[in-house]
Amino acid sequence: MNTQHFTFRRIGIRRLSILAALVLAAVAALASRIQGVQTKPAEEISTHDVETPFKLQTERNLVMVRVVVRDAKGAPVSGLGKGDFQIYDRGKLQDILHFSAEKPDSMPAGSPADKGVAPAPGAAPAPASTHPAPLRFVALYFDDVHTALEGMQVSRNAADHYLATSLRPGDRVGLFTSSGRNQVDFTDDIAKLHQALFDLRPSTTEAPGSAACAEISPYQAYLIVKGQKEPLDLAVQEAICRCGHQMCGRAVGGISELDIGFRAQMENEAYRIHDEDQTAAHGELRNIETLIRGMTLLPGHRSVVIVSGGFLTLELKYELDQVIDRALRANVILNALDARGLYQDPGLVESQELAAAAGVSNDVLDWKRGMMRPSAGLDSEVMAALAEGTGGVFYENNNDFEAGFRLMASVPDAYYVLAFSPQNMKLDGAFHSIKVKLVSAHGLTLEARRGYYAPQNPIDPVAREREEMKEAVFSQEELQEIPVEVHTKFFMKSRNDAQLDVLTRFGVQQVHFRKQNDLNLDNLTCTTALFDRDGHLVTVLTKSVEMKLRDQTLASLLHSGATLRTRFEVKPGTYFVRTVLRDSESGQISSLNSTVDIPF
Repeated sequence: MNTQHFTFRRIGIRRLSILAALVLAAVAALASRIQGVQTKPAEEISTHDVETPFKLQTERNLVMVRVVVRDAKGAPVSGLGKGDFQIYDRGKLQDILHFSAEKPDSMPAGSPADKGVAPAPGAAPAPASTHPAPLRFVALYFDDVHTALEGMQVSRNAADHYLATSLRPGDRVGLFTSSGRNQVDFTDDIAKLHQALFDLRPSTTEAPGSAACAEISPYQAYLIVKGQKEPLDLAVQEAICRCGHQMCGRAVGGISELDIGFRAQMENEAYRIHDEDQTAAHGELRNIETLIRGMTLLPGHRSVVIVSGGFLTLELKYELDQVIDRALRANVILNALDARGLYQDPGLVESQELAAAAGVSNDVLDWKRGMMRPSAGLDSEVMAALAEGTGGVFYENNNDFEAGFRLMASVPDAYYVLAFSPQNMKLDGAFHSIKVKLVSAHGLTLEARRGYYAPQNPIDPVAREREEMKEAVFSQEELQEIPVEVHTKFFMKSRNDAQLDVLTRFGVQQVHFRKQNDLNLDNLTCTTALFDRDGHLVTVLTKSVEMKLRDQTLASLLHSGATLRTRFEVKPGTYFVRTVLRDSESGQISSLNSTVDIPF
């Protein structure tokens, strides 16, 4: 019994050993096959960090145009479709390749993973929010040099009320001034903005101690400097009367040679006023252009509200065009509010002031009236030009400043995004005028950018790529020419340090591979940028994805897609994530926005 039992055990163990060996061999073979499938993509897809090339404009030169349609009462109009619009480039009708109707109120909130909840270990990351905050940046630019005290007080109070009642979560507002005083960088701190607005005061650049008897306006000074005799005669006659000279009341042009001293004094005063006015006006334009340059690096919708009493730019046409050019290139909309409010006849106001100077002749009053009217209109031309040239709003001849701020600074309840690709475009950097029309207007009006600049084809293509990539990264427009999903997850390494992973999952169905022998070749570039809650760039990383796929691997990826991981070392806080993916073969682009909140 023992022998038989022993023999049976020996035979059983031997069979079990053989069976185990067979099982192990089968498992090894299966593992080998599985490993081969898993490692093939790793061998055929390689990724590596590269210097951010900053190029992400397709070879089709896609031009995006944001359009706001308003009814007769100024309210935004929704419900329009692609067929309701026509867009012209230099007078030629273009095909609208992309169209979307946007309603900010309907933008979905972020997912739980975006609200500061760290995912459980091993859990799949949740999709990131596609409409994160900050949505837009509004710069309030107060011209405290050319705005009178009353206009400054009324406009600042209206701005303060607008901020207290109309800002949305994620909005960022900055306060900037001509003098550089009481400025606040972009923030959502309403109390800080309120205090800065409260502290606003007019700041004059006029030289103290002027002994001139006449009050010469900048426009009158401009005419005198240009050699016109009549404006100078007017100034001389007014000076004589205001200084109580016995010749007050003499007709213009009949001044005695004995009064040549008054003429020299008025000429000197006119040149002084003209120089100061041109210096101040040039400074205004330079300040606005500097503000636009800074806003270029903000990741979202960007607009400026210029509050001013107006200033002359008759000799600054080139500088004015440069500001509009900069705004168009940076996709910054300029709006303007005339702080003088409801129109008053400046000639009548000036006549009333002159009437206090006893003995002033009717000739002087008539000249003064005739000169003040065009002056008032010319002062506001700069604001109208800035708004019209960039697709903004010029709010004038109205004392309801709160309504003006709501119109200029608020996100419209409905707007549309159109995109077209100019055909046979020359890469010469030339300006292209854009005209957007409604097929059936029916009393509707629209606001849209007035043009764009064609890209240049510089000798150094790398420089071009950097500039175009920068424009794409610092935009908030979303495109889905390649199927892409973006997920975020983080891990707290310590109380003050976190590891943030941005997972970009992309499909290859729309990728244009180039066939070479038995391989499918293509390169993708993925740039991921992190911005803080106020829109300041924190860091940016770019990865190059080189694909050399066999047909079998490509067939597998057509179903599963591929995922690219970009890792950041960050501090706790709220981050705006901008991900841009480009296919080098076709120039197709996908760009997505997301947010992640890493709690302290």
